[in-house]
Amino acid sequence: MYRIKTILRNSPLVIAILYFLVGGLWVQFSDQFVLASFNEPETITQVQSLKGWLFVLASGVMIYLLVWKNNTLLSKAIQQLRKSRDEFKATFESAPVGIAHHKPDENWIQVNQTLCDMLGYKKEELLNLNFEDFIHPDDIEASRELDQELVEQKRTSYKIEKRYRTKDGTYFPGLVSKSAVFNGPKNPVYLVVMLENIADQKKTEEKLQQSVEAKETLLSEIHHRVRNNLALVSALFDLQAMYTENERVHAILHDSQMRVKCLALVHESYADAEKTSHIDFGDYLNQLVDFIYKTFKKENGESTVNIKKDIPTVNLNINQAVPAGLLCNELLLNAYLNSYEDIKNPAIEVSLKEVEESVVLTVSDNGLKSSQEYNLKKPTSLGMLIVKTLNSQLRGNISVTEQNDKTSFELTFEKRDFKGPSSAL
Repeated sequence: MYRIKTILRNSPLVIAILYFLVGGLWVQFSDQFVLASFNEPETITQVQSLKGWLFVLASGVMIYLLVWKNNTLLSKAIQQLRKSRDEFKATFESAPVGIAHHKPDENWIQVNQTLCDMLGYKKEELLNLNFEDFIHPDDIEASRELDQELVEQKRTSYKIEKRYRTKDGTYFPGLVSKSAVFNGPKNPVYLVVMLENIADQKKTEEKLQQSVEAKETLLSEIHHRVRNNLALVSALFDLQAMYTENERVHAILHDSQMRVKCLALVHESYADAEKTSHIDFGDYLNQLVDFIYKTFKKENGESTVNIKKDIPTVNLNINQAVPAGLLCNELLLNAYLNSYEDIKNPAIEVSLKEVEESVVLTVSDNGLKSSQEYNLKKPTSLGMLIVKTLNSQLRGNISVTEQNDKTSFELTFEKRDFKGPSSAL
């Protein structure tokens, strides 16, 4: 029963259909019912009259219900419309950004209070202003071109930074967003403007940029000073070597000098990198191989060792580049210091490649050496101990293979981003 009442209350169409069905049955069978029920003419006349009044009453009730329902629905629609209008007005006026509507011919339709406060005008004053009154002359033409593209539907919206002049004559940077509202495919009604004052944001960005530049300058200066200090240490090793006749001590000083120069080369590569914590390890490795090649040349400028390189560009975090560079330096020194007297064509091969997220560095040579010279499990030399330690720092895997009179050291490690000190030695 409740469901039937609900349907009748909420659906005028159901009421109309019921009225049509009942009215049709009444017209079709009421006369027959009266004639079958009464015999006297006077009684039949009175009943027919009463029947007519009853039909009029039913019609009036029906009309009343339909009108009442229509008024109810209309009242609810009007209330909802007023509520939506009030909510829109409250949102429009209380928005934290300036909002306005203007016609394609630049005549204002409405503006919110935030925009008025931003520009320093009252609503009546602002509605009578032209674009030239508060937009910087250098920015207005670009804005009009974009507005025309909105009107011509070449774009749906745009966002641009412009300079706005307040009532007191001062300018502030503003970020404006615009879109167009159409009434039909090619009938623009008005343009929606949203303006945000980004003066504080610009100041913050400038401070951050200045801070970043200061830190970059400081970091670059630190690397230059480290490089210069390493160069001084290298020179001290060189001077010390000149004043010793002990071949063993001379060799130790030379190896230490090469390690210092290897570190200096890393810092030089990092100092030349642009605003990044990574360096081109491939370029660094090329420089390192060339440097060691020139170091071991004979006095006449000739070299007894043939160098083969396959070193593409691979970017590494500096805290991986330092141990990887030192490790490669040790392997190259180890290869050069092997005896090549009994070898017809001594050669050293250096290759670098990037496989997915890993780096593979290979140093091979055909010098003569015993297996003890490259034993990484129990190193018998400082060079192999350094190689083992650096490999552990890189969390890498290093393997040594001998094939066709050639010994190959292959280092594989995963590329990572590390922070903090770059040496575990």
